Amino acid sequence: MSAVGGTIEAMTDTEQPYRVVDSHNQGWLHEAGPEGLYRGFDPTGTPKLLEARPLADIVREFGPVRPVLGLLDEDREQLRAALETAGRKAIGSLASALEQVHHEIRARAEAMEPGEKPSSSYYYAARAMTAGRPGSWESERLQSVWIFGNGLNLWPNKAGKSADEMRATGPSPKRVHIGARDEMAAVLRRWVDSPDRYTEVAEHLAAIVSAYADEAHGPDGWAKIADQWLQPGGLAQEDTAACYGLLYSVSAHFNPDRVYA
Repeated sequence: MSAVGGTIEAMTDTEQPYRVVDSHNQGWLHEAGPEGLYRGFDPTGTPKLLEARPLADIVREFGPVRPVLGLLDEDREQLRAALETAGRKAIGSLASALEQVHHEIRARAEAMEPGEKPSSSYYYAARAMTAGRPGSWESERLQSVWIFGNGLNLWPNKAGKSADEMRATGPSPKRVHIGARDEMAAVLRRWVDSPDRYTEVAEHLAAIVSAYADEAHGPDGWAKIADQWLQPGGLAQEDTAACYGLLYSVSAHFNPDRVYA
Protein backbone atom coordinates (compact mmCIF):
# COMPACT_ATOMS: atom_id res chain seq x y z
CA MET A 1 0.00 0.00 0.00
CA SER A 2 0.98 3.58 -0.47
CA ALA A 3 -0.41 6.32 1.71
CA VAL A 4 0.22 9.90 0.73
CA GLY A 5 -2.09 12.69 1.75
CA GLY A 6 -4.41 10.13 3.30
CA THR A 7 -5.16 8.19 0.10
CA ILE A 8 -4.50 4.45 -0.17
CA GLU A 9 -3.64 2.68 -3.38
CA ALA A 10 -3.15 -1.07 -3.78
CA MET A 11 0.53 -1.96 -4.04
CA THR A 12 2.69 -4.98 -3.31
CA ASP A 13 4.40 -5.34 0.05
CA THR A 14 7.77 -4.61 -1.53
CA GLU A 15 6.44 -1.23 -2.67
CA GLN A 16 5.42 -0.10 0.78
CA PRO A 17 7.40 2.94 1.92
CA TYR A 18 10.17 2.06 4.36
CA ARG A 19 9.28 4.96 6.66
CA VAL A 20 6.26 7.23 6.92
CA VAL A 21 5.33 10.28 8.99
CA ASP A 22 1.76 10.78 10.20
CA SER A 23 -0.28 13.93 10.87
CA HIS A 24 0.97 14.04 14.48
CA ASN A 25 4.56 14.01 13.16
CA GLN A 26 5.12 10.53 14.54
CA GLY A 27 7.58 8.42 12.58
CA TRP A 28 6.78 4.83 11.54
CA LEU A 29 9.23 2.16 10.34
CA HIS A 30 8.20 -0.78 8.15
CA GLU A 31 9.18 -3.95 10.00
CA ALA A 32 10.46 -7.07 8.31
CA GLY A 33 8.06 -9.99 8.29
CA PRO A 34 5.01 -11.29 6.48
CA GLU A 35 2.58 -9.09 8.42
CA GLY A 36 3.97 -5.91 6.87
CA LEU A 37 3.47 -3.95 10.09
CA TYR A 38 4.88 -0.54 10.93
CA ARG A 39 6.43 0.26 14.30
CA GLY A 40 5.97 3.83 15.48
CA PHE A 41 8.24 5.90 17.69
CA ASP A 42 7.34 9.12 19.47
CA PRO A 43 10.41 10.62 21.18
CA THR A 44 8.18 13.00 23.14
CA GLY A 45 5.71 10.39 24.37
CA THR A 46 5.34 7.92 27.22
CA PRO A 47 5.79 5.20 26.18
CA LYS A 48 7.93 6.14 23.21
CA LEU A 49 7.28 2.97 21.22
CA LEU A 50 3.89 2.88 19.51
CA GLU A 51 1.89 -0.27 18.89
CA ALA A 52 2.80 -1.94 15.60
CA ARG A 53 0.01 -1.82 13.02
CA PRO A 54 -0.65 -2.05 9.27
CA LEU A 55 -0.23 1.04 7.14
CA ALA A 56 -3.97 1.19 6.49
CA ASP A 57 -4.61 1.47 10.24
CA ILE A 58 -2.05 4.27 10.56
CA VAL A 59 -3.76 6.18 7.77
CA ARG A 60 -7.17 5.66 9.37
CA GLU A 61 -6.07 6.67 12.88
CA PHE A 62 -3.34 9.22 12.23
CA GLY A 63 -3.62 10.17 8.56
CA PRO A 64 -2.77 11.72 6.29
CA VAL A 65 0.73 10.26 6.14
CA ARG A 66 3.80 11.12 4.09
CA PRO A 67 6.57 8.81 2.87
CA VAL A 68 10.11 9.53 4.01
CA LEU A 69 12.07 9.95 0.78
CA GLY A 70 15.68 10.53 -0.14
CA LEU A 71 17.58 13.77 -0.46
CA LEU A 72 17.03 15.79 -3.63
CA ASP A 73 20.14 17.00 -5.45
CA GLU A 74 18.82 20.54 -5.69
CA ASP A 75 18.36 20.71 -1.92
CA ARG A 76 21.93 19.54 -1.32
CA GLU A 77 23.28 22.14 -3.71
CA GLN A 78 21.19 24.93 -2.19
CA LEU A 79 22.51 24.10 1.27
CA ARG A 80 26.11 23.89 0.06
CA ALA A 81 25.78 27.27 -1.64
CA ALA A 82 24.37 28.77 1.56
CA LEU A 83 27.23 27.31 3.60
CA GLU A 84 29.72 28.89 1.21
CA THR A 85 27.95 32.24 1.36
CA ALA A 86 27.87 32.26 5.16
CA GLY A 87 31.57 31.52 5.68
CA ARG A 88 32.39 31.32 9.40
CA LYS A 89 28.76 32.14 10.17
CA ALA A 90 27.64 28.93 8.44
CA ILE A 91 26.98 26.86 11.56
CA GLY A 92 25.30 29.72 13.39
CA SER A 93 23.15 30.37 10.33
CA LEU A 94 22.13 26.72 10.12
CA ALA A 95 21.24 26.59 13.82
CA SER A 96 19.22 29.77 13.35
CA ALA A 97 17.40 28.25 10.36
CA LEU A 98 16.57 25.07 12.27
CA GLU A 99 15.10 27.03 15.15
CA GLN A 100 13.18 29.35 12.82
CA VAL A 101 11.45 26.42 11.11
CA HIS A 102 10.77 24.77 14.48
CA HIS A 103 9.26 28.05 15.70
CA GLU A 104 7.04 28.37 12.61
CA ILE A 105 5.65 24.86 13.03
CA ARG A 106 5.09 25.47 16.73
CA ALA A 107 3.23 28.73 16.02
CA ARG A 108 1.01 27.00 13.50
CA ALA A 109 0.21 24.27 16.01
CA GLU A 110 -0.79 26.86 18.59
CA ALA A 111 -3.21 28.38 16.09
CA MET A 112 -5.02 25.09 15.38
CA GLU A 113 -8.65 24.58 16.25
CA PRO A 114 -9.27 23.09 19.73
CA GLY A 115 -10.14 19.64 18.37
CA GLU A 116 -6.94 19.48 16.32
CA LYS A 117 -4.54 21.37 18.56
CA PRO A 118 -1.76 19.17 20.01
CA SER A 119 -1.29 19.06 23.77
CA SER A 120 2.21 20.53 23.37
CA SER A 121 3.12 22.72 20.42
CA TYR A 122 6.81 22.38 21.30
CA TYR A 123 6.67 18.59 21.16
CA TYR A 124 4.61 18.71 17.97
CA ALA A 125 7.29 20.85 16.32
CA ALA A 126 10.11 18.74 17.79
CA ARG A 127 8.57 15.62 16.25
CA ALA A 128 8.29 17.45 12.94
CA MET A 129 12.04 18.08 12.94
CA THR A 130 13.00 14.49 13.82
CA ALA A 131 10.27 12.24 12.36
CA GLY A 132 12.47 10.86 9.59
CA ARG A 133 14.44 8.79 12.08
CA PRO A 134 13.08 9.45 15.57
CA GLY A 135 15.14 8.14 18.45
CA SER A 136 18.47 8.16 16.62
CA TRP A 137 21.35 9.85 18.41
CA GLU A 138 21.53 12.33 15.54
CA SER A 139 17.89 13.32 15.99
CA GLU A 140 18.40 13.64 19.74
CA ARG A 141 21.42 15.90 19.21
CA LEU A 142 19.56 18.02 16.66
CA GLN A 143 17.35 19.47 19.39
CA SER A 144 20.40 20.92 21.13
CA VAL A 145 21.40 22.60 17.86
CA TRP A 146 18.08 24.37 17.42
CA ILE A 147 18.05 25.36 21.10
CA PHE A 148 21.39 27.07 20.42
CA GLY A 149 19.73 28.68 17.40
CA ASN A 150 16.99 30.03 19.62
CA GLY A 151 19.54 32.14 21.45
CA LEU A 152 20.75 33.53 18.13
CA ASN A 153 17.24 34.34 16.91
CA LEU A 154 16.10 36.10 20.09
CA TRP A 155 18.43 39.07 19.71
CA PRO A 156 19.40 41.26 21.37
CA ASN A 157 18.68 39.53 24.66
CA LYS A 158 17.60 42.39 26.90
CA ALA A 159 15.69 42.40 30.15
CA GLY A 160 12.11 43.56 29.75
CA LYS A 161 11.80 42.49 26.12
CA SER A 162 9.42 39.71 25.13
CA ALA A 163 10.49 36.76 23.01
CA ASP A 164 8.41 38.12 20.13
CA GLU A 165 10.15 41.49 20.35
CA MET A 166 13.60 39.91 20.37
CA ARG A 167 12.71 37.58 17.49
CA ALA A 168 11.52 40.56 15.46
CA THR A 169 14.95 42.21 15.76
CA GLY A 170 16.97 38.99 15.41
CA PRO A 171 18.89 37.02 14.47
CA SER A 172 22.26 38.18 15.72
CA PRO A 173 24.07 39.63 12.67
CA LYS A 174 27.38 38.94 14.38
CA ARG A 175 26.84 35.18 14.19
CA VAL A 176 24.20 34.65 11.50
CA HIS A 177 24.30 35.47 7.79
CA ILE A 178 20.63 36.30 7.27
CA GLY A 179 20.55 35.66 3.52
CA ALA A 180 22.20 32.26 3.92
CA ARG A 181 19.95 31.47 6.89
CA ASP A 182 16.87 32.14 4.76
CA GLU A 183 18.15 29.83 2.00
CA MET A 184 18.77 27.08 4.55
CA ALA A 185 15.35 27.55 6.12
CA ALA A 186 13.67 27.22 2.72
CA VAL A 187 15.25 23.79 2.27
CA LEU A 188 14.35 22.70 5.78
CA ARG A 189 10.72 23.71 5.25
CA ARG A 190 10.58 21.51 2.17
CA TRP A 191 12.06 18.63 4.13
CA VAL A 192 9.69 18.67 7.10
CA ASP A 193 6.61 20.56 5.93
CA SER A 194 5.85 19.39 2.39
CA PRO A 195 2.40 17.80 2.10
CA ASP A 196 3.50 14.84 -0.04
CA ARG A 197 6.95 13.86 1.27
CA TYR A 198 9.34 14.10 4.20
CA THR A 199 13.15 14.22 4.19
CA GLU A 200 15.14 13.13 7.24
CA VAL A 201 16.94 16.12 8.75
CA ALA A 202 19.73 15.35 11.22
CA GLU A 203 21.75 12.75 9.32
CA HIS A 204 21.43 14.59 6.03
CA LEU A 205 22.66 17.82 7.58
CA ALA A 206 25.62 16.02 9.15
CA ALA A 207 26.54 14.49 5.80
CA ILE A 208 26.14 17.73 3.82
CA VAL A 209 28.00 19.96 6.28
CA SER A 210 30.82 17.47 6.82
CA ALA A 211 31.30 16.86 3.09
CA TYR A 212 31.27 20.57 2.32
CA ALA A 213 33.81 21.35 5.05
CA ASP A 214 36.15 18.56 3.91
CA GLU A 215 35.95 19.38 0.22
CA ALA A 216 36.16 23.16 0.58
CA HIS A 217 38.59 23.49 3.48
CA GLY A 218 40.27 20.15 4.23
CA PRO A 219 41.53 19.64 7.80
CA ASP A 220 40.67 23.25 8.69
CA GLY A 221 37.03 22.73 7.77
CA TRP A 222 35.40 23.36 11.14
CA ALA A 223 37.46 26.49 11.78
CA LYS A 224 36.31 27.85 8.40
CA ILE A 225 32.56 27.26 8.86
CA ALA A 226 32.11 27.92 12.59
CA ASP A 227 32.88 31.13 14.45
CA GLN A 228 35.34 31.48 17.31
CA TRP A 229 32.70 30.78 19.96
CA LEU A 230 32.03 27.32 18.50
CA GLN A 231 35.62 26.14 18.40
CA PRO A 232 36.49 23.20 20.68
CA GLY A 233 38.14 24.33 23.89
CA GLY A 234 36.09 27.51 24.13
CA LEU A 235 33.65 28.57 26.82
CA ALA A 236 30.47 27.58 24.93
CA GLN A 237 31.04 23.90 25.57
CA GLU A 238 27.43 22.72 25.25
CA ASP A 239 26.80 24.60 22.01
CA THR A 240 30.10 23.38 20.57
CA ALA A 241 29.43 19.78 21.58
CA ALA A 242 26.00 19.92 19.95
CA CYS A 243 27.06 21.56 16.70
CA TYR A 244 30.49 20.00 16.22
CA GLY A 245 29.30 16.66 17.57
CA LEU A 246 26.46 16.39 15.04
CA LEU A 247 27.13 18.60 12.04
CA TYR A 248 30.82 17.64 11.71
CA SER A 249 30.38 14.04 12.84
CA VAL A 250 31.06 12.36 9.49
CA SER A 251 33.97 14.57 8.49
CA ALA A 252 37.24 12.79 7.79
CA HIS A 253 38.77 15.25 10.27
CA PHE A 254 36.24 14.85 13.08
CA ASN A 255 37.92 14.24 16.43
CA PRO A 256 35.53 13.32 19.26
CA ASP A 257 38.25 13.91 21.83
CA ARG A 258 38.07 17.62 21.05
CA VAL A 259 34.61 17.90 22.60
CA TYR A 260 34.05 14.73 24.62
CA ALA A 261 37.39 14.29 26.39
